[in-house]
Amino acid sequence: MTMEKNVLEFLENASAAYADKIAVKDSSRECTFSQLCQNAKKAGSALTEYAIFGRTIPVYMEKGAAALEAFWGITYAGGCYSLMNPVQPQARLEKILDILNAPCLITDHNSYDGLAGIKFGGRILFIEDLTDHPVDEIALKQVREKSIDTDALYVNFTSGSTGIPKGVVVGHKSVIEFIHYFVSIFHITSEDIIGNQAPFDFDVSVKDIYSMLLTGATMYIIPKECFSFPKKVLDILVQEKITTLIWAVSALCMITSLRGFTYKIPEAVNKVLFSGEVMPWKHLQEWRQALPEAMFVNLYGPTEITCNCTYHIVGDECGEVIPIGKAFPNERVFLLDETQKEVCDINMEGEICVAGSTLALGYYGDPERTKEAFVQNPLNSGYHEFIYRTGDIAYYREDGNLVYVGRKDFQIKHLGHRIELGELETFISMIQGIDRACCLYDEAKQQIVAIYQGNAEKTAIKKELRKKVIKYMIPERYIVVGQMPLTPNGKIDRKRLKAEYFEGR
Repeated sequence: MTMEKNVLEFLENASAAYADKIAVKDSSRECTFSQLCQNAKKAGSALTEYAIFGRTIPVYMEKGAAALEAFWGITYAGGCYSLMNPVQPQARLEKILDILNAPCLITDHNSYDGLAGIKFGGRILFIEDLTDHPVDEIALKQVREKSIDTDALYVNFTSGSTGIPKGVVVGHKSVIEFIHYFVSIFHITSEDIIGNQAPFDFDVSVKDIYSMLLTGATMYIIPKECFSFPKKVLDILVQEKITTLIWAVSALCMITSLRGFTYKIPEAVNKVLFSGEVMPWKHLQEWRQALPEAMFVNLYGPTEITCNCTYHIVGDECGEVIPIGKAFPNERVFLLDETQKEVCDINMEGEICVAGSTLALGYYGDPERTKEAFVQNPLNSGYHEFIYRTGDIAYYREDGNLVYVGRKDFQIKHLGHRIELGELETFISMIQGIDRACCLYDEAKQQIVAIYQGNAEKTAIKKELRKKVIKYMIPERYIVVGQMPLTPNGKIDRKRLKAEYFEGR
């Protein structure tokens, strides 16, 4: 395996091998690999004049080919990119800008009005102007000669428990290594058409973008508004002959919750890779019945370890609980108990920890939080070996596969018993008539509250739960919602549910 030191080698190799092939397509524009590369070089040449080497530059625009040209223009100039999604609240965007303290910001003419009222002291640049600049090969060569594989490539901001966004910094080396293994294991090739669902500020999209570049596949960007209407999504999947879906669980569940397959089946799809949350078994079975020849893969991993650290290819042997599987090559995934000892026994729970070169470089401008999350491996007293503690709980099955249980911070003490709310959610999601489920703990009333989307009756839910869980785990309250609220990354929005049903009662 030839290993590059800069992701721009992916772009340049694809441009040479697939020059006139469509790289990126959306509802309004098509862009070939050579056009992508040339425009990125033009933007990079312009940006070298702003001395951004080693700086992180925000990109404020909708996902699309222009955003990619901005990303790689920044990379050509030796910088690191960070997408600011226009759908985010102004207060959050301003916090991100404060953290980055960037000399400039890149936008496009369509997005510029959205910056009105947002405080930013740097210079605003338009991608349309940057891609009009002539290519300066000498300047680009000088930047490349200074670049190394541990340079930062992108910063993705996730939610912080303190209300301050956490900027996860990921380097070139991590993406290069992960994507090589990713496309090899899941057989992604130049013949594939990837249907992009994830926003570009969510690391699921990193798999779409860099799989496209490494293999010469085509990426079709499905407009985010389509995901409120399954028929529109299915029309695109069929018309564009999409073969590969690397989607958040919520996007897949949207299709099945609204009975999309009674309308149309996207028969060209042969790979469905999902992550972000536990995939409800009923929804997975509907997808498998619609696409019996497709490969289905459960992916697990937080942003801090570059996309994913474990995977499980779903087979006939799979039961109602889908394991998160085993580690990707060259990543060490293991469990630690509360005494910092390794958990190796079957069915014993521990915190998932990850070691390897795909670990993020830390949190941008936040050394304290970086020290808390990226720590010395307690199993190694001989030399520096940093690991990332995920805060997720799992256990080993007899076959060696890991099974995700839930978040450490979703663990509650109820009636003297420790309960994993994630485990309870899994059982509730299996019940007939329930599409999605979320469990919260009402501290004031000392009650477990089940919030669900579907048409199941409370008595039926309780009856089914009595067959599967211990009595003290059965929720006391049940709340049905028409639509489960989601975060921008497509996960169930627990904070919003808590605010609406506890604080607003």
